[in-house]
Amino acid sequence: MSGRLFALLPAVHRVRDRAQGDPLRALLGVIEREVERVEGDVARLYDNWFIETCDAWVVPYIGDLLGVRGLLPTSGGTFSQRAYVANTLAYRRRKGTAAVLEQLARDLTGWPARAVEFFARLAGTQHVNHVRLAAPATVDIRSAYAMQFVGTPFEAAMHTGEVRHVDNGRGRYNIPYVGLFLWRLQSYLLTDVSARRVDARRFTFDPLGGARTLFNVPETETGLTHLAEPFNVPMPLTRLTLRRDLARYYGTADDVNSVRVRIGSTIQLASRVVVCDLSDASGGQWAHGAPAGRIAVDPQLGRIAFADAPSGEVLVSFAHGFGGDLGGGPYDRRASLAGALKGGTTWQVGVMRDPPAAQTQIKATLAAAVTEWNQQPPGSRGVIVLMDSRTYEEDLNTAARRIRIPATSELTIVAAQWPEEETGDPLRPVARLTGRVTPTGVRPHLRGALDIVGTAPAGSPAPGRLVLNGLVIEANVRVLAGNLGELEVAHCTLPPQAGTFACQGNAGLALTFTRVICGDLKPGASARSLSVRDSIVDGDVEARALTIDSCTIFGETRARTLEARNAICVGRVQIERRQAGCVRFSYLPLESEAPRRFHCQPTAEQGVAAVTPQFTSTTFGDPGYAMLAAACPGEIATGADDEGEMGAWHFLQAPQRVRNLRLALDEYLRFGLEAGVFFGPQEPLTDL
Repeated sequence: MSGRLFALLPAVHRVRDRAQGDPLRALLGVIEREVERVEGDVARLYDNWFIETCDAWVVPYIGDLLGVRGLLPTSGGTFSQRAYVANTLAYRRRKGTAAVLEQLARDLTGWPARAVEFFARLAGTQHVNHVRLAAPATVDIRSAYAMQFVGTPFEAAMHTGEVRHVDNGRGRYNIPYVGLFLWRLQSYLLTDVSARRVDARRFTFDPLGGARTLFNVPETETGLTHLAEPFNVPMPLTRLTLRRDLARYYGTADDVNSVRVRIGSTIQLASRVVVCDLSDASGGQWAHGAPAGRIAVDPQLGRIAFADAPSGEVLVSFAHGFGGDLGGGPYDRRASLAGALKGGTTWQVGVMRDPPAAQTQIKATLAAAVTEWNQQPPGSRGVIVLMDSRTYEEDLNTAARRIRIPATSELTIVAAQWPEEETGDPLRPVARLTGRVTPTGVRPHLRGALDIVGTAPAGSPAPGRLVLNGLVIEANVRVLAGNLGELEVAHCTLPPQAGTFACQGNAGLALTFTRVICGDLKPGASARSLSVRDSIVDGDVEARALTIDSCTIFGETRARTLEARNAICVGRVQIERRQAGCVRFSYLPLESEAPRRFHCQPTAEQGVAAVTPQFTSTTFGDPGYAMLAAACPGEIATGADDEGEMGAWHFLQAPQRVRNLRLALDEYLRFGLEAGVFFGPQEPLTDL
């Protein structure tokens, strides 16, 4: 309350009001709050005149004024139609060109796109007066760099004509055909990650130690008429690509770019880096090593080799590819954290490997932060902020180190930035304020046992709550016997086969897993309920009261009761109380013993011809992990309750995006042309 209205009164009235206890000031304060709401609403109405600043609900109305039509509604905030409406006039000015079709695909789907006019890829006799030097009839096999793009939208090879139609994805190379290639995979940049040590001179980019293909960070295109090139889309970095364009992809102190290596505080120069094949050889060794004084990098396997053992900690920055914002990642998670922090924060500390010496609220280890939390009184609302992407090798499973949650207490452990802000206090002009976090940009890695115990008395009406958000936990996570009210795990990765989740006697515990990648989930009867949403479970699920919403479960599912929708259960489902609950718009094997089914696949009438899900990959760590393949049967790919796909990637609304694009193509495609939609890069299929 600024007191604007009260300041407009004559001084004599302000003096008399103060003498009487400020009743008039309080009244004008109430009126002023209503005036500010009206002013804000007027300002919002002005902003709603423009597509760049309007609210999301106004976008369809502005689109209607421009004659934008035929779009299917989308929900969940995965992507917006704002760009499509904003660029409508530009589309119409350049209607029918490849550049407009490419931008149209990008705006309608939210995915990077490349338009290809296939007539330019046809081999044919050339007139001697109009020789096309870039279109030889035979393939130039001397350029290994160019050969790696054969079969992709960036190929230079010529083809003979096809007569199969392109709109169903079967044909490509013909005069009236246009291909729109979409990249479902996204590129996620991780900065200053602790490289995983193999031995004194060998490391992996992936802190989990796996073979992780590196991706480029896409560069923004210069304009609407620019056709995408390999560095404008999230492409995997091959050895040939990185070697040819090392200066483009390797980072500096000012620009992380796509790849960067640091030893201690020293960023290694690109001149020291040599691109090499570090695949496995006999005896557990790699095929090659680093030359003297150089650093060997293999982007296809995510490996690093040094000629000599590095003198400090090896930190790497790299981008990896994945289907969307699921599991631990550096993406924006503010919406998922809003509920955990809405009650306020009474205590907050940060954790980073090299904390500033003068800032005592920043700890060097997670154990130190947990120890301080365990000393807080019951009823505290605490936040532990992990502020970098380093690896923390700590065991939190002893009596002094385990996480304790008293009655009425709430603790949130989150991967986030905790920026310094101006306070307006001349004695402390800049400080880190309690309750302020920015959950984006970092992805810490916890390696070690993690024990959690609720210490509320038996029968307590308000046992404690723990929230884990944005972490990669390579550890055995255990909820010990006690009285914990709720455990919420959101946007975390618990690598399958690298750790387990276990729960002991907590009769009133409610477990919630949202946007999580994990292995076995078997709280069994040790927890009151288990709710899993938008998650990938690469193992078995066993619970008392189980709720599954838009998940992919590769193992068996066993529970006393089950409510499920939009799910893919690859393994058998066995439910004790089948008279309660329901399974809706889901896939589960026919031999499953489940509650009543509603619009599920497969059906009994299909028999041996039953449909099965096809995945791009079922291997954890692959970029296309658990994503439905382009050739997946439509009963599964569009079988959800909103005609979207079943499984963990339902929230991406991929079918709705593609349908919107196909509807719009009729308006912007030149007469006589046919368009096909493809996903690139092409991925192998896994049929389960």
